[in-house]
Amino acid sequence: MGRHLAPSAVLLASIARILRPLARLMIANGIPLPAAVEMLKQAFVKVAADDYPLGDAPPTDSRVSLLTGVHRKDVKRLREGVRPAGSGANASLNVLSEVVTRWASDRRYLAKDGKPRVLPRSSSGAARSFAGLAYGISSDLKPRSILDELLRLGMVSVDDEDRVTLRVEAFVPARSGDEKHFFFGENAGDHLAAGVHNLLGRSPAYLDQAVYSDDLSPEGVNDLLHLSREQWSEVLKTLVRGPAELELRDKAAGRATQRLNVGMYFYAEDREPPVKDDS
Repeated sequence: MGRHLAPSAVLLASIARILRPLARLMIANGIPLPAAVEMLKQAFVKVAADDYPLGDAPPTDSRVSLLTGVHRKDVKRLREGVRPAGSGANASLNVLSEVVTRWASDRRYLAKDGKPRVLPRSSSGAARSFAGLAYGISSDLKPRSILDELLRLGMVSVDDEDRVTLRVEAFVPARSGDEKHFFFGENAGDHLAAGVHNLLGRSPAYLDQAVYSDDLSPEGVNDLLHLSREQWSEVLKTLVRGPAELELRDKAAGRATQRLNVGMYFYAEDREPPVKDDS
C-alpha cells in the first residue's frame, strides 16, 4: 500500500471523474446504486485478498476488512462467494426488473395464452393494474416514477386508453449488445489497469498517452476522428501481424504465459464554460 494514509485531493478528483461515465452507463441500463456498491465491495475484497498476502499465506478476513473498510461479515460472505439476500449486482433484484419479472411470470398478470396482460395504469375499477403491480414490489417508489423509467428504457408502452403493455422483446438482451458490453469491459478495464500500473510505479511502464485540445469546432473534431480511424487502421495491420508471429515462436518455446491488449480511443464533447470571476 502507499505510504500516505490520506489520499490527495487530485487523486480523489481523478477517481470521481472516472466514476461519472460508469454512473452514466449504469443508470442507462437500470443498474441501481446498491448493485454498484456490491460490485465495488467485491472488487475491493478481491484485490486486497490477491495483492496483499501475509507472506505465503492469504490475508485474514480481519486484515482484508482493515485494508478495504468493508465490514468483516461482508468480507467473509464475499470470499465465500455468497450474495446477500435482496441485493447484489444481479439486475433482477432491481425494482424495475422485479416489476418486469413479476409481470411476465405471475399468473395474476398473465393472460390465458400465458403472455403478460395489458394493464390499466391506475387501479380504479380494475382488479389488476400497473399501479397495483408496482406497489406490490416497492412502496418507496411511486408507480408513476417506475412507469416513466420503464418507458425511457423502452420496456413498456402506453396507449391512448392509458393502458400499459410490457414489451417482452425489450428485456431479452441482444447478442450484439452483450458483445459490446464484453469488449467494453475488456478494453476499458485494461486501459485503467495500465494507468494504475504506472501510477503505482511498477515496471516496465506501459504506454498510456493521449493528444488533448479544447479549442476545436465540431468540424475540426470530425476531421480528427476520420484521421484517427485511418491511422489506427494502419497501426492495426502492423500490430496484428506482430503477435501472430511471436505467438508461434513463444508457444514453440513453451514460454507463452502472458496476454496483452493494445488499443486506441477517441472521445470529444462540449467543453465546460469558463468559470466567471465575480471579484
